[in-house]
Amino acid sequence: MDEVTNNWIQLDNDFYDKVELYSGVFTNIDESASKLVCGPQAGLVLLADKLKVTVMTASGEQLSAWKWNNPPQICMGWSVDEEPVFVLEDGTVLVYTLFGTFKTSFSMGQEAKDMKILAARIFSSSAGTTGVAVLTSTYRFYMVSSLQDPRVRKLYDVVEMKHFTAWCPLTHDRQNRLLLGRGSELLLLSHNDMTVLDIQIGGGPGVESNITKVCLSPSQSNVAVVTDTGLLWIGTFTRKLTDYQLDAEVLQMAWCGEDVVFISLSSGLANLVHISGVVEVMYGVSPIGITQECDGVRLICSGFHDLIHKVSEPVQEIFKIGSMSPGSILLMASQAYNEKSHKADDYIRMIEARLDQAVSQCISAAGALFQPTHQKQLMRAAKFGNSFLQGFASDAFYQQCQTLKILNSVRHYKIGMPLTSEQLIALTKPVMIDRLISRRLFPLAIAICDYLKLSPVEGKSRVLGHWACYKVETSTADEDETARQVSSRLGLNAEISYSDVASKAAQVGKKRLAVKLLEHEVRADKQVPLLLKLGQGAKALSKAIDSGDTDLIYHVILNLQEEHSTADFHMIMRGVKLGASLYTKYCSQYNTGGLQSWLQQEDDWQALAAHTLKESYTSGRIETRLSHLVTTQEYYRKSKHDFNLSVTEEQSKLLNHQTKLEEKFGRVYLNKSLHGTVSQLLEEGEIKLADKLRSDFKISDRKYLWLKVRAFGASKQWSELANLAKNKKSLIGFGPFVDVCIEAGCKDEANRYLVLLNNEDKLKYLMKLEIYSEAAELAYTLKDSEALTMIEVRSVNNFSMLEKVAALKQKLQSSR
Repeated sequence: MDEVTNNWIQLDNDFYDKVELYSGVFTNIDESASKLVCGPQAGLVLLADKLKVTVMTASGEQLSAWKWNNPPQICMGWSVDEEPVFVLEDGTVLVYTLFGTFKTSFSMGQEAKDMKILAARIFSSSAGTTGVAVLTSTYRFYMVSSLQDPRVRKLYDVVEMKHFTAWCPLTHDRQNRLLLGRGSELLLLSHNDMTVLDIQIGGGPGVESNITKVCLSPSQSNVAVVTDTGLLWIGTFTRKLTDYQLDAEVLQMAWCGEDVVFISLSSGLANLVHISGVVEVMYGVSPIGITQECDGVRLICSGFHDLIHKVSEPVQEIFKIGSMSPGSILLMASQAYNEKSHKADDYIRMIEARLDQAVSQCISAAGALFQPTHQKQLMRAAKFGNSFLQGFASDAFYQQCQTLKILNSVRHYKIGMPLTSEQLIALTKPVMIDRLISRRLFPLAIAICDYLKLSPVEGKSRVLGHWACYKVETSTADEDETARQVSSRLGLNAEISYSDVASKAAQVGKKRLAVKLLEHEVRADKQVPLLLKLGQGAKALSKAIDSGDTDLIYHVILNLQEEHSTADFHMIMRGVKLGASLYTKYCSQYNTGGLQSWLQQEDDWQALAAHTLKESYTSGRIETRLSHLVTTQEYYRKSKHDFNLSVTEEQSKLLNHQTKLEEKFGRVYLNKSLHGTVSQLLEEGEIKLADKLRSDFKISDRKYLWLKVRAFGASKQWSELANLAKNKKSLIGFGPFVDVCIEAGCKDEANRYLVLLNNEDKLKYLMKLEIYSEAAELAYTLKDSEALTMIEVRSVNNFSMLEKVAALKQKLQSSR
């Protein structure tokens, strides 16, 4: 237990512990020529001078280094995605990757560029974005709340502001606000307002002082201020909590939790000042850099890296001197049991009623300690106590074991990520895995994903996707070999996007490798666009066709048409039959000129003829239509399609006839069929012209007789119809003559042709004409009993006719 409490510092009623994270680190840093910034949540260390930028882990292991070819930095820091961010004196903000690759940049505005900047702050907001705030030489503030969307906003102009350096952003605020010191006043500044806080800082009336440093606690509810008179003032936005007179210049300042401020002095000492006013002086602590964490403060010194944090309540309860808490007694019981001492039973009996509390204390305390030996002691004690409980939930025990195993893995000096339990909760495990990926620690990231049993999309597959991108970017091997290595490692995994990996290969100029990787992509919607981008048009079209997605196929076709010359485009399309068919269909609807060019290139005369024939019908001018028909005939002639050729010739000839008829009579003949045109002429009495059309187009005698009968009946040209009937051997019979008369409502005319009919037809038409008496006589003659029955039904209201039919039926029956 003494090992745990050895470095404890008591401030008021709280205990603080100084934990050595790593030793023998950061020994070769020139403090006078270098700037050092450490990222929060056990982040990386950024070291920069005029010539070089170095990124190191918290254990001092160099991760990357690159030459600095830009002007000196006014400020540098880390983004929430753990990317180095630099602010130059002209207001330019540069963002790099961990390994020195330039990512993006933007400007903080024209005024910052013209007038230069005096100071800058890089901060992380509660919304999960990284922001930048700058102060120009004209004493104006500008702020960007997100690097991804760098919209520069000017804050409220503050008058009488000169010679001050004390300001910081309010990162937990939804507005873009700053806390700054003006003389002995604290101001809250937003884009459209300024508020002077109603608090007194300094020695009272008549004592002039200027605020030189200001710092906010992790929750931003408490404020620490240092003045040029050496006064440390601690309070909230509304009242003072305590103050303390320092005896040396303040070099660095940060909050250690919510209740204590850490002060590094020029005298080589450091102070821990509690909000209650209690002060602890620390000797031999001269940090090169300090980082304020959510639960403490990290100190980077020459030779070591320490963490000062508040001792959690369960750890205090178990390990403080003379403690009789349930957890402390359970720990003693576990140690006694391991020593095979009977005292173990006595200890368990002492806390029998509070055993569940003891187990919970041991589990919680294990998560707050850094030494694996202490963690094991506490977790063994919790397991020992749990064995005496009935139905006590073991989820907390399992979760703590899992968390400790992960924490101890990433705390290893080769990894250099000294997270605490609270920091891991604030960071979250997915973000921790993201950090391992960005540091290219792929095996550890995969191991943790498997250990946490994450889904492939969130875990192993995602990590492998990042590994593949890194592999294609950095590999110096033959591209075929690299493609083989990547595909053998990734396999046919639907959760891994080969297109993303191929895109990375294309970005670094490895086009052939990108094409080979795309062969393994199972999603055509991602595969095809990248193939087009890589100039693999034919392959992209083939893959799009294989997918069966018509929209995707058309996308490829139109892209190919736009990117290639007509000859090259046709060459590509010629090799893909389905693609050519779809292109033809597309052109027929949206690009008729392109269709004609394509069909001519392919010598598809029959399709050209059909297309040109269709074009002729869409034209409003008769001359154009005739021209299209002449062209159509030529195409049919080349395709040796004699039937279509003859039909087109006749259509062209009919159009000429119809045009002449319209010119002669001023009536509409166009767009009618041959039969319609002949019928119209017959109805209009232009029989000679109709005969000429019949002769020119070789209409058969039978068809022409049909046309005449119908036309004369429709136009009631009874004399002409009668002339046709003079030929006793009609090719179509005489029934149609009767029909047209009936349709015209002229039954008297119809009677004229009854004598020309045979008995069977005559009976049918007598009934149509409702000449039932004569029909009954003829039905009896033909011995057609069904006809007699039908006549009987239709004559139901004619009593005499009913008697006659009945008599004929009786007579017909008796004759049988």
